[in-house]
Amino acid sequence: MSIETEIKLPIDKSLVKDIIAKIEKEFNCKKNEPLHQITHQFFFEDYSQQNVFPRIRNEEDGRVTLTVKVKLGDKSDFFKRIELETNITDTESVIQMMPFFGFPRKISWEKKRHSFLMYDVGDGVCFFLDETPMGWFLEIEAEEGKIEEAIIRLELQDVKRINKAYLGLWDEYKKENGISGENMLF
Repeated sequence: MSIETEIKLPIDKSLVKDIIAKIEKEFNCKKNEPLHQITHQFFFEDYSQQNVFPRIRNEEDGRVTLTVKVKLGDKSDFFKRIELETNITDTESVIQMMPFFGFPRKISWEKKRHSFLMYDVGDGVCFFLDETPMGWFLEIEAEEGKIEEAIIRLELQDVKRINKAYLGLWDEYKKENGISGENMLF
């Protein structure tokens, strides 16, 4: 069990190449080829009071994982969750089980995830640049202080910070753009 701490920053499409170059230079790393990632998230009928969020998704190394994220009670400027994860081999069976565990709703979303191979793991920071149907987002995952340091090193202090999951962003985006479907797909 671990506690995941992250922040998302919206990135204008015209700045994506510059952001990649800055991350590679500042953090001595190399961007991997993008992974077309599909996530299936499971919910109560009314998920506004939900604290436990199971999901299934394909990972960069070919694994398929079942992850459970649990909200922490503290208020923070960062997105923080307890994270438990295991590998699964039968995705469809696990999807069919979810209603029996009390999660009858499934929302799926796609993203093209660019991760970065870190040559110097001493920084303790993970970067993920995600292209979604809503636009581009840079996700920085680390301890709070290291996230702040990374934002400064990348000169992104003036960029809006987002401390919520893609589902919350997708709900806002759908309302703003008159989209009726639940799934976030290309």
